[in-house]
Amino acid sequence: MSILLGYASKYGATEQYAPVLANMLEGEVEIVNLKEIKEVDFSKYKKVVLFSAVYAGDVPKYVKKFGKKYQQELLERHFGICFCCMTEIYNQIKGYALNSFSRELVNHAACIASIGGYFQYEKMTAMERKLLKVATKNQAYRKGELIQLDGKTNFCTIEEYKIQAFANKMNEI
Repeated sequence: MSILLGYASKYGATEQYAPVLANMLEGEVEIVNLKEIKEVDFSKYKKVVLFSAVYAGDVPKYVKKFGKKYQQELLERHFGICFCCMTEIYNQIKGYALNSFSRELVNHAACIASIGGYFQYEKMTAMERKLLKVATKNQAYRKGELIQLDGKTNFCTIEEYKIQAFANKMNEI
């Protein structure tokens, strides 16, 4: 069964973990960068996974455009949404999906999840670091434990078991 795994990445975390997710999915997986793809031949795919980073509660504009442009094709296939973001709270994760895609598309998704997030401070601009500091108060959670961030040291909550859990749900459909 062919699967389209479309990813969106600004700092590189989703690009780095897209092959990891692809290896856990059963079937032939084609990985594409949603920023670079112009047209998609959906007749080749039975399943589609959109894998995107979330910035300030939103996905990149080109991910939203992809969902809008290909909504009908996505509704005709098994479909999942996987985010790379810091929250583990399902209602927030689903809220990100609803901010990004139509309610119909979100309700159609077989799985909506987050694999964790990655703050890569050295790749951020000074303004991005400042906004992140204000938004997080230099605090984040890892496995339910509050962590104080120094605003300089990279911080990752991405876990392989989260990637596997998402893949398992997609493999079941």
